Amino acid sequence: MQKIKMIALDLDGTTLDDESRLTDRTRRTLEEAIRRGLHVIVASGRAYTALPKEVLSIRGIPYAITSNGAATYDPAVGERVFSYCMDGEKVEQLLELLKEEPETAIEVFTQGQPYASADYLEDPVVYGAPARVVPYLRRTRKSIPDARTFAWEHRHELDSLDIIASGPMERAEWIGKLETLGGIYVTSSVSYRLEISNEKGGKGAALREVAARLQIQPDEIVAFGNAENDMDMIEFAGLGVAVANSPEIVKKCADRIAPSNQDEGVAQVLEELLKEQKS
Repeated sequence: MQKIKMIALDLDGTTLDDESRLTDRTRRTLEEAIRRGLHVIVASGRAYTALPKEVLSIRGIPYAITSNGAATYDPAVGERVFSYCMDGEKVEQLLELLKEEPETAIEVFTQGQPYASADYLEDPVVYGAPARVVPYLRRTRKSIPDARTFAWEHRHELDSLDIIASGPMERAEWIGKLETLGGIYVTSSVSYRLEISNEKGGKGAALREVAARLQIQPDEIVAFGNAENDMDMIEFAGLGVAVANSPEIVKKCADRIAPSNQDEGVAQVLEELLKEQKS
């Protein structure tokens, strides 16, 4: 691998600990990388407004890839640099599929903001979300009367749409339905959620665009992740790193396994790489 020039970071379950916190050690390591002239890129499934302020407060981050590559921002000014909105016709087809499953909850992302129906946010666990994420959902999602109606009204300007699929059988059924639809990008960051965006989406595709804009080659990039939605990014980078708490399918696509997010695996690997580049 050539000298590293870019670091791409998934957040939840990778760079952040299990309480969604950025540890002091990890922050110091990232700031040191930036001082050394490396480009530190956020690459998250979160919408822009849901990104942790403690991450965005790090000066010198040139790009924040959000909603699994659907929209990329300049954190210094909070503006979009490029995006791939969903095709309106595909949204219509997806909503037709959802009519067959009226009890399935959805979340809708547009202009960097997630929206969800009021009845879902009142008790997300009933719809399949784990209890531990309820505070996060209520903090980051804007409550609206009906997410499906909202999705239809904004079908030409959606960043992405998430389906809450609580059980393995329900998830498998939805994946089958979405495969028949075609022309969309489907991924997942957690077991209960399917995340749908433009077929040009994906963290890997957005990272490829960012690298081109910064004139950086893939083998000059190290990417960290822990979930299915990180796999295309891990495979694109010259050094793809999965943290130890990743599922086996993610570990198999990585070049290296780092300690878990709870053990500050990102910081440990970066400290080693920075030391090697200094020598």
